[in-house]
Amino acid sequence: MTTTAVRGQLTSVTIASAVGIAVFYAAYSLIPITRADEPAVASAFLGVMMGFVIIVQPVTPALVRRFSVRPVLQVSLLTITAGVLLIGWAPGLIVLLVGALVAGSGIGVLVVSGAQGIGLLALGPRLSRELGLYGLVTITSSAVGAPLGVQLGTSASPQVFGVVAAGLCALSVAGTFGLRGDLGRAGADEQPTRTSTSLVAGLVRARWTLLLMVVTILVLSHGLTTLPIVVSATVSPAMVVLGVQFGNAVGRGVGGQLEHRIGHRRVVVSALALLVLGTVGTVVVPGSVLVLAPAVLIGIGVGMIQTAALHSTMVQAGPGSGSVLWNITIDTGLWLGGIFTGIALAHGVTAVASLVVAGISVLAGVIGLRQRDASVTP
Repeated sequence: MTTTAVRGQLTSVTIASAVGIAVFYAAYSLIPITRADEPAVASAFLGVMMGFVIIVQPVTPALVRRFSVRPVLQVSLLTITAGVLLIGWAPGLIVLLVGALVAGSGIGVLVVSGAQGIGLLALGPRLSRELGLYGLVTITSSAVGAPLGVQLGTSASPQVFGVVAAGLCALSVAGTFGLRGDLGRAGADEQPTRTSTSLVAGLVRARWTLLLMVVTILVLSHGLTTLPIVVSATVSPAMVVLGVQFGNAVGRGVGGQLEHRIGHRRVVVSALALLVLGTVGTVVVPGSVLVLAPAVLIGIGVGMIQTAALHSTMVQAGPGSGSVLWNITIDTGLWLGGIFTGIALAHGVTAVASLVVAGISVLAGVIGLRQRDASVTP
């Protein structure tokens, strides 16, 4: 297969994933903001959505082996379409939670099959760079799309947000036809050769990398949910979300480039330093527009760790299992972060909680790097 053909397929996977991820992050931030006076509702919504994002992920590689990447991506995008319509037009809590269930299921399949598609198409030393580029594009899309969605939902209405988001997801299905029809299907010709392991074996091999990531994602969740609410009196919540997501996009791209050049350890250490600096900054200047700078630093630090972790996990577990483990780890962090959002807001302890989690991230990073040195290093 020619380089041009492979590049076209990488682009197709990336665009489809970018749209779905942008819509996901917009909904993740919008509902807690619009229901800020009902923390229990926000926690329930995020808990249900993230729960189903996680539940469907382990079966996604099997769906890809049975049907291939293309139809799996297409169905997931259409499922998200239905889910965001329900979320936007929900007359009450029950319909809102059903929408969270439907959208979460679609998103869970999308993120695994999208990253798996990149892993199947990018071979050898290209993997870290392609994963970094994939992360840069998808999170840049969400860095723009998520705050626009929040702004649309708060200034117009959640119904308008639901219609626009659903329309974008439905339209993005067209881009997936650029993928080879048998990519990832079991027994397909020209299938890239890449050893894969079981989820349990992959989890054992990558456990320290994944532990570090789940803790740092809690800090990201703080930047996307509690921080915008805390500073909303002086700074637009959409601007805070934009800052965090923009930083995350930069971190994803930079992480892919740097790991290839300076190695996993230095990337993780640098990322943790940025994450701690950003978290402390949000506590020092919570009532000023200057809070946008540390919000960006949090995003960059978490993004660098995300890309380094995805590359490491795919090398250790293969593209299918690696994608599942990595995405489940992120979504577990977002799920826990969503639940803690309601608790922290209800008890007024957001600043203390963010500092504690940042400290735990450093501890997990130190332990993880020491343990990783004794195991397989990609």
